[in-house]
Amino acid sequence: MEDVSIKRDLLPLVREALKGRYEVEREIARGGAARVFLALGSDGSRVALKILHPELAVSVTADRFLREISFLSRIDHPNISKLLDYGENDWLIYYVMSYVEGPTLREHLQQVKQASVSDTLRVAEDLLSALSYAHELGIVHRDVKPDNVVLSTGGPVLMDFGIARAIAQSGQDRLTRSGFAVGTSTYMSPEQVAGEEDIDHRSDFYSLGCVLFECLTGRPPFMSSREEMVLSMHHEQVPPDLRSLRADAPDSLVRVVSRALEKSPEDRWKSAQEMKDALRCDSSSA
Repeated sequence: MEDVSIKRDLLPLVREALKGRYEVEREIARGGAARVFLALGSDGSRVALKILHPELAVSVTADRFLREISFLSRIDHPNISKLLDYGENDWLIYYVMSYVEGPTLREHLQQVKQASVSDTLRVAEDLLSALSYAHELGIVHRDVKPDNVVLSTGGPVLMDFGIARAIAQSGQDRLTRSGFAVGTSTYMSPEQVAGEEDIDHRSDFYSLGCVLFECLTGRPPFMSSREEMVLSMHHEQVPPDLRSLRADAPDSLVRVVSRALEKSPEDRWKSAQEMKDALRCDSSSA
């Protein structure tokens, strides 16, 4: 079925709804949960203005969604895009993040196919620093994927931290009935696939493991033209041998990714710092 929201031009509606608050220039991206517009704040700074897809907005409780994301403004880390503002106006639910210049990791991988070992280690270390910081605050990302990583000149920046959880918490049964899944099937942890409610920080390690696997091999660990098959593979199949797909991957990096991709959360890394520490010998030799 064709997604009607893809064809609908929201730019005039967004400009009118936020006139006087933001000068909205143009649409720059479309993600699973929101459409992204480049805008200027009152101080002239560039920001990423994100509008929940109208079809999704009707499946969440706006007040609760905004309440859920309000505490995300506490996050202040160089490898995490900062939440600057949020609200609802003219039936549009929006949130505003700092604008980060640079290609996404998805765009980078489309160009290079496979990332270098040194670049993969940089991505891993910086994203683990971000995850460690946020997990200490009790915030789980739930949607770590190449599209949510921007490769800025200062290093990788993780976007939309905590948004997936806010959507899940504010949507509840209505999201299930609408068929919206929180997360992206290619990078979902087995517990997300199973629909478990108690998703903790170890789910992020699994998703990051999928991302690092793709950086090294040029493909995610599980692939199929049918989404339901991908979900089943996450839950039931052992990932392909990374070494057979990338012979020059250092042993410890292979071990880090392999442990991150364990089916049971108890068998994965206990913390982001532990996972990062396991990479250090690779970093010193890369």
